[in-house]
Formats: sequence, structure tokens, C-alpha cells
Amino acid sequence: MRFRAALVLSIGLTAFAQTPATPAPEVDSALRSRVTEFFQDLVDSKFVEAFDFVAENTKAFYFNSEKKPLKEFKIREVKYDPGFTKATVTLDVKREWQFTVRAAPVIADVAMVTIWKLEKGKWVWSNEPRPDQSVTPMGPSNVELIQRQRDGTVTGLPPKITDEALNAAKQKILDPSSIGSIDKREITLSASQASSDKVVFHNGPLGAIRLELSPAPIPGLTARLDKTDLNAGDNAALQISYDPRSGQAAAGKSASIRLTVVPFNQIYDVTVKFTQ
Repeated sequence: MRFRAALVLSIGLTAFAQTPATPAPEVDSALRSRVTEFFQDLVDSKFVEAFDFVAENTKAFYFNSEKKPLKEFKIREVKYDPGFTKATVTLDVKREWQFTVRAAPVIADVAMVTIWKLEKGKWVWSNEPRPDQSVTPMGPSNVELIQRQRDGTVTGLPPKITDEALNAAKQKILDPSSIGSIDKREITLSASQASSDKVVFHNGPLGAIRLELSPAPIPGLTARLDKTDLNAGDNAALQISYDPRSGQAAAGKSASIRLTVVPFNQIYDVTVKFTQ
């Protein structure tokens, strides 16, 4: 009995040890090819052709949903579930945003997270929303669920949609406090010895954004972000350092480090002052 138990344990451990950490190259290649074809169809407005890349449980949703072409896309990251039959694919896309019917559309860079799974031997896009989320080919959207009552009335919609209400919503979206915030706009570093300080950026509730950092304007001054891609509610640490040995005398000078929030083009300037 002990021998049999040891044999079963040995076989199980061997099988576990032989489980690959990454998919076979042909599996990864097939997924990326299917994702590329699907999103290229969206870019080209070939929505009928894109239907072939949609999972069975998502075809009705895809058929009934509004479809807007993308401008560009690029696969950023692929994460596989165990067994390599399901994957989360994150893309960087360019798409048109229009806040009101009268406003000119703008092109925005957006991070898009999609779910793909193997179905009948082919990778297909699958709509698998969380209870509080609506997922479309254009990415996940956290929205209040609209419910139809038994008597036919609908709840979850605003009572009246007017141009004034849309403009107010637009202003709220573009309000800097909705986009994000930094804990301080000025720091002081030593001009005579190595020193550093940290500024924390907090992403607002609007969703995924990307941070871009301007080059440090003074030799010896460096600025680095611990992360550049943030989801709603995430923080990013901006580390600003100065080393007088690799730069020049900075006493009495000041510099500005610029942080830009994409796609909103919201700018935060951090002033760096130097003392002896």
C-alpha cells in the first residue's frame, strides 16, 4: 500500500513538473494571428467578416451591439490561463471619442482588455462581463445596469437627456479631479549631495490611462515612474533624484518635471527646487 501511494504521488509530481509554463509557439502564434485579423476587420469596418472571430455565446451580443471602427491597434500583452485554452489579451488602440453630437470627435489612445478562448480548435473573442461591467469589442465599460421591469418600464436611465446635461457630463469628465491628482506639486532637493523625493499620482475613476514623463531638464536630475499604465484607482510613484557628481551646480536653480495623462492630455508640473 505504501509503495502504491508513493508511486501515485511520484507520477503526480512528475506530471506537475512537466506542465509547461508557456504555450507552444504554434498556440501563441495562432492566438495572435486571430486577434490581429479580428481587430484589423474592426479597423477596416469589415464587421461581417469579424463575426467569424466571435464565440458562440457572444454572437447575439456582437450582432446587436453598436459597432464603431478603430483607427489603430497593437497587442501589448497576452496572459494565458492554465491549460492554454483561454487568454486575456491587452491591446493599445486608437479610437474616436465624441462627447456630444455637436462636438468634434477626437482620437484617443485607450488600453483595451479582451478575453479569448479556444472553440472548435480556433481562438475566438468571448464576451464575459462581470456583474457590474459591460464588455464590448471596444473594451470593458463599467456602467449602471439598465433593467426592464415586468410592466415594461425601464430603470437605470437618466430622467431627461439634454444638451445641457451632456455638456455638464463632459465638463465632469474633463475635470482634473476626475482624471487624477498628485500629492504635491513642489519638492526640494540638495544641490551639494545626492538626494531624492517621491511624488504620488492617483488615477481618477474614469478608467485606464497612461502616464508620459518629460525628460529632466538639468544634468544629474532624473525622474522615473514605477508604472506608466494605470487602471481606475491605481497609484504611480514618481521618483525624482539629483546627483551633483554627474551634473552641474544647481544651487539657487529650479526645474520642472512634466507628467502628462494620456488620452486626456491633462498636465501636472512638479517644481524641483535646490538648496545647499
